[in-house]
Amino acid sequence: MKITLENLAVNFDCNKNDFSPEFINFFHSLDMNYENLSKEERDKTLLEILNKLDSDKQKIGAPERTNVWYNGWKENLDSFMANKNIDDIVPKFIRPNKVVRYNGDFIKPSNPYFERDFAKLIQIYCYDNFVKKYCTDNVYEFGCGSSFNLMAMIEMDSDKEKHFYGSDFVETSVVLCSNLGKFYNLNLEGFLFNMIEPDKTIKIKENSTVFTFGAIEQLNSKFYNFIEYLIDNKPKICFHIEPTVENYDNNDLFDNLQIKFHKKRGYTQGLLPHLKKLDEEGIIKIVKNKRLNFGSKFMEGYHLYAWEII
Repeated sequence: MKITLENLAVNFDCNKNDFSPEFINFFHSLDMNYENLSKEERDKTLLEILNKLDSDKQKIGAPERTNVWYNGWKENLDSFMANKNIDDIVPKFIRPNKVVRYNGDFIKPSNPYFERDFAKLIQIYCYDNFVKKYCTDNVYEFGCGSSFNLMAMIEMDSDKEKHFYGSDFVETSVVLCSNLGKFYNLNLEGFLFNMIEPDKTIKIKENSTVFTFGAIEQLNSKFYNFIEYLIDNKPKICFHIEPTVENYDNNDLFDNLQIKFHKKRGYTQGLLPHLKKLDEEGIIKIVKNKRLNFGSKFMEGYHLYAWEII
């Protein structure tokens, strides 16, 4: 079995001719072959998920998670400062994995770095549609972590005139972001920012794209102040790649297990319904809303929605 451009067009809810040359060239450089799981392999995977649901103790938003994130991004920071290798900024939670979720089932890609490479396709698509298409001068990532997403987008900035900003609530992430900018001589800098309690004195520049990529998920549903902050600052376009429990079907076993995983850990709920409400009230306009039908073994972390302020 092989994932084709036609398959990806369905995932992204577009026509394959809508993909940019950069997207298509990167796609053709990848091994997109996979196998379906045997009954025994699928049963084993389901059992692993059930056991994880029983044993998992991680709680999103718990006080101890601050130190976890501080130390996690410190590991990326220390590795990069020691080796000056861009591969050292790949987040540790993107692991080589034999089993991923795709189109409502589990598959076994032949490429061990399939999740990382699929994430790169998402990055290219988002750059094309929400940075390049909107002709923005500035790009902000809130919850930038290791700057993995920002560095990918900087690579796509052919004119090198855009300015990129990465924020996070832990200092090690911000230091890594700024050091990447200095080392590679980029228009990139980091700043501290708490999305739960936004500092309203920090202003987003005019003509900006703002995005999150698996960051609002960590707010334990305390995102309302952040969305209000964005609306007040009027970026040109906002987009989010976030796990979205509201997109699942509770009556489907495949989805039911990720609903349970999402809720047990305390990942954010309610973001998409809140944006839909703001859309209905005429405050924003949702321009993209798509479950990408892709994720890791335990849940789909990749749902895409984008919105403009009216």
